[in-house]
Amino acid sequence: MIIDTGKANISLLNETDNIIVVDIYANGELSMDDVNNIHEAISHFDVTIPVNTICVKSGKNYLSDEAFEYSINHSCLHNQVIYVIKHMHDIHFPSHAQETYFKEHLVDYCTSIDEAYYLLRNETKQKFKHCPS
Repeated sequence: MIIDTGKANISLLNETDNIIVVDIYANGELSMDDVNNIHEAISHFDVTIPVNTICVKSGKNYLSDEAFEYSINHSCLHNQVIYVIKHMHDIHFPSHAQETYFKEHLVDYCTSIDEAYYLLRNETKQKFKHCPS
């Protein structure tokens, strides 16, 4: 099953390893509502929160200021995050994400979903973080 939010496709890659793929295909600015829609779509899968996330940046997109703040406040929905970089201008994005809204997470990047899956399967699992009530 793939859930299309209008800006991203969300799918379950592996239920056992709790891995979700978020393919953000939109070009331009992503709003707080766009990021919230992605998080809502994740909740439709039979996974335990936080999820291990493979984030594919297919489009040339960026977060609005509100979406950036929302991401900081809701980063606990994700455990480990691997970015699949499709455009060279996005090569610094994973470092920026880890320094800002994914400070408490393992963040890495690669060039394919298969490679990202391999990285997630072979990383030492970090302690799950839970959202504050």
